[in-house]
Amino acid sequence: MQWSRKKVVVTTSLIVLFASVIAGCSSSSSSDDTGANRTDPGVNLTPGIGTNANIKGKKFLFVEMQDIASGADVTIVPTGKPMVVNFWYSTCAPCIRELPALSDAAEKYGDKVQFIGVNPNDSRDVAQAFLKNLGVKFASYIDDGDQLSAVEVATFPTTYFLDADGVIVKMQSGELKPEDIESILKNDLGVAE
Repeated sequence: MQWSRKKVVVTTSLIVLFASVIAGCSSSSSSDDTGANRTDPGVNLTPGIGTNANIKGKKFLFVEMQDIASGADVTIVPTGKPMVVNFWYSTCAPCIRELPALSDAAEKYGDKVQFIGVNPNDSRDVAQAFLKNLGVKFASYIDDGDQLSAVEVATFPTTYFLDADGVIVKMQSGELKPEDIESILKNDLGVAE
């Protein structure tokens, strides 16, 4: 069989590429076989893609956002009672399922706990119509991304439970069920019915 110069060049290139890929894959495993942080083993990089930062015990940093109801730009100031801060948006399926439970809890505990929602994805009009459709009555705000960055939210929904001083007591990523909300309010924030 006679090889043309073109076939030899293409075949050689493919062999070199294949060998490079194989060599790269085999030499990149970490010594502890976890596959984590290959450039600096032993150092955990957090948060990673799709994770929220663990900021429990730190003061929740509020930044200026737009009130969905009024359109005014405001910065939330803790009122001296515990707070529930929920990050949501209108096309997030678990957000849609949990907002009614949060709204019910806000009605039940509204005199003891301040509930707010933060929406980083929707326009004010879309968010307003969405909240009205679900019957959510607690205050919600449009975030331009600064609030997400301030508390390092990467997944939705995410809910923060703050004590009366605005310190994060608990952070919950993912959908909350009514019993979860009740349990956290009672057990973590010490709120009685």
